[in-house]
Amino acid sequence: MSAILVQIFFGWPAIILSLTVSAVGVLKKLSWMLVLGGLVIIPFSFYLSGYPSIRFLVFLLPFFQFGAAWAVHAKQKILAWILLLPLASVSTILAYIVLTQK
Repeated sequence: MSAILVQIFFGWPAIILSLTVSAVGVLKKLSWMLVLGGLVIIPFSFYLSGYPSIRFLVFLLPFFQFGAAWAVHAKQKILAWILLLPLASVSTILAYIVLTQK
């Protein structure tokens, strides 16, 4: 049971949920959904911050989402999408690495 919870909080379900909630938050202009997405991604970002080469960027992922929440609150929808790009980029790169490993 605990292994499943670890996979949910630190793995792909958390990444997908965070991206989905954040995208819906920007589309519907609900900043609280972006804050929720930022809170969901915190365990994943702490997990990935153990890798020295990406430590700084990954540690900032939740703050980018909190910044996107502020941008939605300030009615800056384009800025909110730009602030979600780091999480989408890290997720895409990680998915590529996982899917192409032998």
